[in-house]
Amino acid sequence: MITVSASAHLSYNNGPPSEDAIEASIKQCISDAVEGSFDEYPARLKHMLRLQARRISDESKRMSDHSEVRFSFGLPTELFPVHMGGLQLLVNLLAGDMFPTEALGCRWSNVHVHSVELPEDLRLAAMGSFRNNAHTLDDIRGAFRLLDDRPLMAFSLKPRVGPTFDETRRIALDVLEAGFNIVELDARNLALRSAPLDRWIQLGKEAARVGNHVTAFAPNLSIPAPQLHDVVARWTAEIAPLGPPVVKIDGGLDGLSSLQAVRLRLSGTASPFITTYPILRNQLGSAIGDSTWVDFLSLSGADIVYPGGRPTFPNERRPVWGAHVQGWSRAARVYDDIIKRQWPMPTIAGGVHPGQLQALYELVGPKVAYFLGGAVALHPEGPVEGARLCVEVLESAIRLAREASASGDDFADDLPTRLLRKVEQTRYPKTVLNYFSPANIFGAGVTAPPLTFYRRG
Repeated sequence: MITVSASAHLSYNNGPPSEDAIEASIKQCISDAVEGSFDEYPARLKHMLRLQARRISDESKRMSDHSEVRFSFGLPTELFPVHMGGLQLLVNLLAGDMFPTEALGCRWSNVHVHSVELPEDLRLAAMGSFRNNAHTLDDIRGAFRLLDDRPLMAFSLKPRVGPTFDETRRIALDVLEAGFNIVELDARNLALRSAPLDRWIQLGKEAARVGNHVTAFAPNLSIPAPQLHDVVARWTAEIAPLGPPVVKIDGGLDGLSSLQAVRLRLSGTASPFITTYPILRNQLGSAIGDSTWVDFLSLSGADIVYPGGRPTFPNERRPVWGAHVQGWSRAARVYDDIIKRQWPMPTIAGGVHPGQLQALYELVGPKVAYFLGGAVALHPEGPVEGARLCVEVLESAIRLAREASASGDDFADDLPTRLLRKVEQTRYPKTVLNYFSPANIFGAGVTAPPLTFYRRG
């Protein structure tokens, strides 16, 4: 059974329903999800009900005008064969018409799904169908020939829309030469329509030959499925002889189907490295649980994905989680769990700037990918200088972490004074690159601080 945990407010005649009414209403809701009827089936049809949902538990708290109800239920796995779109069907059910506005006299509101747990056999089926042709964290690091303490660095090209092909080419090649591994067209950037595919393939070939490190350009191939396979297959065939073939597929409405289509049809050396940004993660959170969309994208074959909830720091323009010890510790646990599993490679993204890179490296370490956008593009002297500053900060962070680990220190020293001044004197249009010292996360002045990645082991 697929286990779903949810909560809702139930009311009856502007007051809290009786416990019997709550039980009956939840039972009807769960039964309707599979059986598809507003009432019980008559005896002559009941023998056909071979698959049934099952209520597992519920508890309620009476309020003045409603009851807050938490409940869990199981859905039969037979309804959701993953090789035939089962994950998509499950999302459609939970985010669609699974939960009523009214059932047996009880009005439903504030419905929130907290978690969706797939049974092991369903997860194994998804992995067998889609992840067999995907790549592990070690596969990705090996393809880019990364040293043990060096993370993958990527630039999600900004501005997201607007640059011409020639502008995109110049920025991409310059940023790669500055030390980045990947330049990708950002989410919702369908710039492939601005130039023939042959020109983009030529850019991919040029990008694979930049500098002395392994580099790649990744087009955004969030295009209709009938075109997707042929374009990805051609891109991979042309780029693979020169370096890692990387493509981006947005985690939007077609994200699951697109990823699955590529993984089912392309294998071995023809299988590209796929980066994904889970565009619908926040919007689907209340309908399928906060982590479910990323999990389903990963099961469908995403290689590199932002899991959400990166560590946040004070005074951010785009906060994504609490800037406090619990938030840092929680973020570290999330990233550690994904790294231990070996797939997908989790990214640090969502508005990171150079002043935060050392603290992030100390917390989550090198086995992640740093996907930077504004940190590169918004530099007052242009993207190349933005890329160079990010690389310089990260290389210094790597050296300082190595020294702290070897000497037995709990965390690294601050950036060198010269580099620290360079960071803090760089003025982005509306953002001060306030440097965040590792001591502010791991130091003696922090109550129950998290451990650095090299002290967590």
